[in-house]
Amino acid sequence: MSSFSGLNTALSGLQSHKRAIDLIGHNIANVNTAGYSRRQVQLEPSVGLVVASRYNTDFNWNNLGVSVEGVNRIRDSFLDIKARNEIANSASATKLDSILGSIEGAFPEPSDTALSGQLSAFWNTFADAANNPGSLPARTAVLAQANSLVSTFAKAAADLTTMHNDLSAQLSMSVEEVNTLAQQVADLNSQIRAAGVAGADVGDLQDQRDMLIDQLTTSVGATTRPNEFGQIDVMLGGSALVSGGRSERLQIASSGPLAPPLNTLPLANTELQWERDGYPVNAFGGTIGGIIQGVNDVVPRYMADLNTSAATLVSAVNGLHSTGQGQDTVNDVGLNFFDPAGVTASSLAISADVDGQPTRIALAALGAGGLDSSVGHALGMLGASTTGPDATHRSMLGRLGVEAQTASSRATLQQRFAIEAENQRTSVSGVNLDEEMTNLVMSQRAYESSARLLTTIDQMLDQLINRTGVVGR
Repeated sequence: MSSFSGLNTALSGLQSHKRAIDLIGHNIANVNTAGYSRRQVQLEPSVGLVVASRYNTDFNWNNLGVSVEGVNRIRDSFLDIKARNEIANSASATKLDSILGSIEGAFPEPSDTALSGQLSAFWNTFADAANNPGSLPARTAVLAQANSLVSTFAKAAADLTTMHNDLSAQLSMSVEEVNTLAQQVADLNSQIRAAGVAGADVGDLQDQRDMLIDQLTTSVGATTRPNEFGQIDVMLGGSALVSGGRSERLQIASSGPLAPPLNTLPLANTELQWERDGYPVNAFGGTIGGIIQGVNDVVPRYMADLNTSAATLVSAVNGLHSTGQGQDTVNDVGLNFFDPAGVTASSLAISADVDGQPTRIALAALGAGGLDSSVGHALGMLGASTTGPDATHRSMLGRLGVEAQTASSRATLQQRFAIEAENQRTSVSGVNLDEEMTNLVMSQRAYESSARLLTTIDQMLDQLINRTGVVGR
């Protein structure tokens, strides 16, 4: 063993533990940096301890010490997959909860200005007019309340249409954002490959890429699989959105009418497709999944339910009204109260037969005289019908309330799962100051010991070089 080899051993300890301390400082400095994964120096004995030959069993005293094998970026791939799955599910559930909350806002029940209150007031005006069939103000009140009811239906329909248009606009923006994120992930894959081959540290680039992948997961429910040279592929329904340094683009397109029974609505089915060939994406989720469910199913369903209520109103009122007569027993017969062509919430209108002509409202039965009110009383009782527009509307509100409550509970539960999964992931990859301080003290003591070793060897060499053989001169 060379007397000077110990200097190299001590120096390797100084250099290695200095790098460990530098890395601990880097971790501490990034304790609050979003997406940062803590680093850890990987130490290993110097290669001088390796026995060169099976026949050479002597201990090798040369090149003793420690060396830095590399820097590990602490991540758990299983926890990454779990966290991303929960993030995607939470994003989808939260979006559906938001959509159903907006639909509830279009039906502000209970309220005098809401549809239920307007229907009730409409039937009451018929009852009041029937109690005094010769009163022109009472008949005029029927038309005024009918106009208010028509406006309420129209406003609810307009709110749902606006909501559908807004969701379609959000969908287009979200898909464009996904295309941008996918391209950024592909660019980072290329940079990571080039830097890794050159032997550079790619930890910060991998952190940036993981944050982008988390955003992709939130937006569209993407999954990942490892690729060569440290690259990661991003998958959608078994197809690659990102493969190495190349990304594919998505697009939104119409694919015919909605599924029955919603195909009667003037809306097209919205589909997420691959831009390269127009083929539909087989499986996706996240925010985009929630939006597409809202655009193709949730909002159209309540549009159809509202139209059903309007059609039931027209059918029920006209069916009775056409059997009666107004004050002119000759000309005011067989009249419709509502326009029979207006069978949707947006097209509902008072018939030209009675609009602005309160005396033509049929309150009396045919041939019963101008002061009869049997038909008016029957019209006032429609609100209590189990198959009338009120019952249809109450049934819709009941379904909406249950669906909104279920969506809210699911969104809350999924948020809890997502937070728990993220906490588990962060507990592994995040910076723990207590742990870093412990590692810092350990590295500091190792550095100090290496320095002490260097001083001791220096003193030994001084003794060897300057004092050996002095005696007897």
